[in-house]
Amino acid sequence: MIGNIKVLNAMIIHYIATIGERKKYSYGNLKYNKKESREHIYKAAQSLSRNMLRAGGITVEVFGHENLPERGPVLYVANHKSIFDTVALVSLINDPVIFIGKKEVAKMPIVGKWFDALGNIYIDREDIRQSLKAIMRGITELKEGQSVVIFPEGTRAHGDELKEFKEGSFKLATKTKVPIVPIAIQDTYKVFEEKKSVQKGRVYVNIGKAIYQEELGEEELKKLPQHIQAVVQDLLKHITFNH
Repeated sequence: MIGNIKVLNAMIIHYIATIGERKKYSYGNLKYNKKESREHIYKAAQSLSRNMLRAGGITVEVFGHENLPERGPVLYVANHKSIFDTVALVSLINDPVIFIGKKEVAKMPIVGKWFDALGNIYIDREDIRQSLKAIMRGITELKEGQSVVIFPEGTRAHGDELKEFKEGSFKLATKTKVPIVPIAIQDTYKVFEEKKSVQKGRVYVNIGKAIYQEELGEEELKKLPQHIQAVVQDLLKHITFNH
């Protein structure tokens, strides 16, 4: 309970302190182009993420930090353990990214406001037509130079194994040919979901080397979701059995 209060206080203080900046640079403000808006908003969101982790007593141990590109466009592909996955990733990735996340995120207090300000993409997995539109928008963003993060499992999985990666989300890669950066996340669910409250602890992030589609073989390209899932699974095993 104390952890919840500390994190919530950090969120509220940051939210109030950045109201002016968020309104000024929010996605859709015609005074600024998307790139400029997102760079400003993302820096503030990154500060929020780091404040939340600090307030909760949560340490992020990262492997392969050198594999993060300075600039995109890049498609970051990560497994999904917790709502804290996004917090951990934003704290680490300096390249201003947007997320393709479930529509429920929009209803979350404070967090939803930041998602809106960045122009993140919401997806309704029960609505095939809307899901397709969301993927098409993501493709457009990548073609325009914007890096995107996806969680292709589609839902959170707390075990050591991955849920099957959804093939549809990989159109983001095949239609744009951007590099794919695989990421494995472990133990984020232990700092919140496991006890339904924020707990002090250590979470692990393992970042793999960028995968360039032009360097893959015909079979790997044909089964790209399975190939990337296998890479993320290997990254996950490293941080699951070596801590």
